[in-house]
Amino acid sequence: MSTTRPGETTPDPSAAAAPTTAPPGSSTGTGSLAKDTIDALQAALASEHAALWAYGLVAAYDPKAAAAVTAAITSHQNTRDLAANLIVQGGATPVGPDPAYTTPHPVTDVATAQALALIIESDCAAAWRSVAGHTDDSTLRGTALSALTDCAMRMVSWRKAAGDTPLTIPFPGAPTQSA
Repeated sequence: MSTTRPGETTPDPSAAAAPTTAPPGSSTGTGSLAKDTIDALQAALASEHAALWAYGLVAAYDPKAAAAVTAAITSHQNTRDLAANLIVQGGATPVGPDPAYTTPHPVTDVATAQALALIIESDCAAAWRSVAGHTDDSTLRGTALSALTDCAMRMVSWRKAAGDTPLTIPFPGAPTQSA
């Protein structure tokens, strides 16, 4: 028995971005980062923790998207670990995951699970965009841009799966955008 209704699709796992890894020489080399840079990295790390929790919920309600969810989880785990390492290298202690999370709307079916996936990626994109805007370090800015791009690519896949148009949005992660 199929759980996908006519007209519904699931994201193409091959379209998901490869897991984010640190680019060569990603250490800022300074041993410390400015407070606003650390704060932006902490917010990005917190968004990655939330994404990992929320993708478990997406998986429960959209089993046909298992490959896309697994790829997203792997990417967010790698990005979470990278953010934590950057925070430690910057001289601070990384934030841990919250003990509990709430979703912005109830997740009850495939459509609401896909909507949550879009919110996950939009939130993470916004956090990484903020990191890029709060550093003068070109390597860290490149790392943030890579994470933001990964989120934007997954947003395209989820928008396609949900039948949303247009598939792309201008300026992913911009404060005034909505998923």
